[in-house]
Amino acid sequence: MPQALEWLQTAQACFSDDYDSLERGLLTSVFGLVVGLGRIFHLEEMTDNGFALLTGGDACPTRQLVGAWRRHLPWYEVDAFCRRTFPWHLIERQDALVSYDEHSLPRWTRKFHIKKGYITTRNKYMRCEKLFYSYDVLQDRYLALRATPGDWELRDVAVPSVQQVLRYGKPRTLHALFDAGAGKADANVRALWDLVDEHSNLTVTMRACRYPHRVKQWKKLPSGLFVSHEEPGACVGAPPKEIRLADTNTILKGETAEQAIRTILCREIVPGPKHDRWHPLYTTSMGEPHDILTAYRCRQHHEQSYRVGKHDEFMDAVPCGYDKQSPNRMRPGFQRGPLQMIGWLVALVYNAVADLAAGLDGDYEGCHVSTLRRKFFNRPGRLYLTPEALIVYLDPFAEQEALLPEIDRVNAKRHRIPWLDNRLLVISVAPDDRGPGP
Repeated sequence: MPQALEWLQTAQACFSDDYDSLERGLLTSVFGLVVGLGRIFHLEEMTDNGFALLTGGDACPTRQLVGAWRRHLPWYEVDAFCRRTFPWHLIERQDALVSYDEHSLPRWTRKFHIKKGYITTRNKYMRCEKLFYSYDVLQDRYLALRATPGDWELRDVAVPSVQQVLRYGKPRTLHALFDAGAGKADANVRALWDLVDEHSNLTVTMRACRYPHRVKQWKKLPSGLFVSHEEPGACVGAPPKEIRLADTNTILKGETAEQAIRTILCREIVPGPKHDRWHPLYTTSMGEPHDILTAYRCRQHHEQSYRVGKHDEFMDAVPCGYDKQSPNRMRPGFQRGPLQMIGWLVALVYNAVADLAAGLDGDYEGCHVSTLRRKFFNRPGRLYLTPEALIVYLDPFAEQEALLPEIDRVNAKRHRIPWLDNRLLVISVAPDDRGPGP
């Protein structure tokens, strides 16, 4: 709730509210993600009084009102909101480890001919749109977002995204992590390396594309260059696995040996008749190969956040970016505003839920959104609306003791709800006197 109040104040300063739908549209978009509202048309079945009060009214909002607000968001107003809510304070004057990656949103339309992009889960090119996020893998928080048509690739936004973090985040040092999509061509790799030359506090590590001619060269390296390391197996009780690391250089196309870039080769030994797996990394870091590999593996936190966003926050259900009212179905145009706004609200809710989990009394840090929703968010209770306050009285439930410190912090800040005549918010939990089970 406190973060939603701040977002609403920021939105009121950024958006023109000609139809008086900003408050309900924004609050519904935020709390719909919190309570698990999968699609906007599910509002037709929503009758919960608590959700109605959360979203700024006496009755639940309609899909027509919220949908109209989402569809008519201008991109420049959305950009203003995003710039003011990007959490740069998380990395300011810190040693930041930031991952840059894309999330593709498949679009199943046949009526509108929008741009195609590669969908990894389906292993083919299809109509889609993309969200490019910057993600702090040390603190597990989203930092920034750019929404684009489906034919954009990570290499198109890699340099601007790093420049954005350096300019606004002002980290003490920045280690940028990229997947292979940022270096499909050697010119893309060189562009990032040139950026490193411009900024002394910048380090870049990216997974190299495993082009056949490069893999052939790497496999010819003498075995004496590889250092063996033993790592835990894939699961508990599994035998340890062996990896071999080599520190070498790679000459990019059209360059000389003096311009060769450092390459860490990770050869994962696979027992049996299968071929070993090769994982090459380009890096500007001067650290030990195993330390670089360990840092790069933190990028998996970013991939996990997409899994949470897709399954727990319905990231794939964000509004389409193409103009459905376009008279030319072959070239419908691209509207970035709705796509970027809801995509960024997904990230803001993810960050806010992570902050809540870290403040709970117990081992809840790192829990998924759906876990906290099941345990703490969707709880029955009673609402008392007085002339001075809104009192939320939750019924007793298991693990409620973990929530009490957070409730005390919220009550101590004495938040007031502007859409309820500035009433004071008071939250309480009934004592759990159910006793031990049989």
